[in-house]
Amino acid sequence: MNVLPADNLDYAWDRAETAETLRLKLAGGSTPEWLRTAAWLMREARTDEVWQFLTLRQVADSFPQLRPMLGRRRQLWEYLLRAAHELGRI
Repeated sequence: MNVLPADNLDYAWDRAETAETLRLKLAGGSTPEWLRTAAWLMREARTDEVWQFLTLRQVADSFPQLRPMLGRRRQLWEYLLRAAHELGRI
């Protein structure tokens, strides 16, 4: 049985993941590992929590690659990006 760190992220129920380790994983460019990690974050975290780790520009630029990995949250992210575009944020 794995023991999760005391500062484990609430939505990382299935893995040891702290804010620090997640920031390190997302510090690189759009590698396959970055895409998998970003998609996991976008699926599991609340939308307001995502912005602690990713920028709107990162999400928008990588969305074609992220879209197939978002599962049930895909429509939410499509809506948010469409609204951001309509508001002139991207």
